[in-house]
Amino acid sequence: MISFWEKNSFLSYDYIIIGAGLMGMHIAYELHEKEPNAKIIILERGIFPTGASTKNAGFACFGSLSEIVSDIAMNGVDNSLSLIEKRYKGISLLKERLGIENIGYENNGGYELLYNEHLAVLEKREEINELLFPIYKNEVFSIKNEKINEFGFDATKVKSLVFSPYEGQINTGKMVQSYIQLILSKGIQILTGAKVAQLENNKVYIEHNILHEPMQLIANKQVFIASNSFASDLLQTNIAKPGRGQVLITKPIENLKFKGVFHIDEGYYYFRNFENRVLFGGGRNLDFDAEESGEFKNTELIINELKRILRETILPNQTHEIVMQWAGIMGFSENKLPVIKRINEHCIVAMSCNGMGVALSGIMAKEAVQLYNLKID
Repeated sequence: MISFWEKNSFLSYDYIIIGAGLMGMHIAYELHEKEPNAKIIILERGIFPTGASTKNAGFACFGSLSEIVSDIAMNGVDNSLSLIEKRYKGISLLKERLGIENIGYENNGGYELLYNEHLAVLEKREEINELLFPIYKNEVFSIKNEKINEFGFDATKVKSLVFSPYEGQINTGKMVQSYIQLILSKGIQILTGAKVAQLENNKVYIEHNILHEPMQLIANKQVFIASNSFASDLLQTNIAKPGRGQVLITKPIENLKFKGVFHIDEGYYYFRNFENRVLFGGGRNLDFDAEESGEFKNTELIINELKRILRETILPNQTHEIVMQWAGIMGFSENKLPVIKRINEHCIVAMSCNGMGVALSGIMAKEAVQLYNLKID
């Protein structure tokens, strides 16, 4: 039952954004910048951002050498370079908007571990460096094989180490907390525990555990869907596929030998240090079909493989203990390109960062708001 006060003050907005992750908060920020007096609300079905924004590995990266080579083979040079430039600009935007301290940003560089079966990608290194030079104004990928032993990796498996100085790491929790505080300081509302049950033109119906029936909110100007892979369920169309990312983290390790972010096998595996812990995730490629899931759970197949690689390749002969493991849900398009699309006159969707939400979501949010084509005097 709705009161008179609730009806007059809480049910009508200029803009309704579905999803309070990075994408949703970026969109809200951009809308506020263009229209400071607009009434904006972000709806989040979880207690805090549920999908990937508080569950990711904290990589501020643009893609490993082998991943870029693979992307070019799939989408061509122009599309791939455009995407890399957006990732680069998106990381810069995030650091500028929230501040390096507030996201826990560290620039320890990025590395790719190459096994024997991956070494052919080195033949493309100079070509990729030339393609990336207009973006970074410097050599991006170099060889640092001397660090294989320095970092304590198994040199019988890791045959080469490719380095990029342009990748960093963030504290995911600190970043999301900082962005929430920024959003609230702008007068933008965030309503948690609000699952969107239905969209009907400019009407958004939400469910809550204390409501007897869905509550109707009105978006007088526009609805933006920024709920990543869950948007497909809401729109009842296969606009993108979910992709589960499974992650684990160790107890602190005495004298941990490496710092930075690390990629293996076109980025399907990724690890980093967090202080003196190792955070390790990936393995979606072991069973693509099963990992096209919106279910937040770990699977024995993938967790066991992560543990094996951690034990045999990353920390051989080093005592370590895993203390936590979790899963997040990303959104993937068929061609690994982001989706920014007008669904109808009332609704725009922005999703499918394809595992690069930290880097891409800020620039995608700008494009989503541009698509809306605000006309402000």
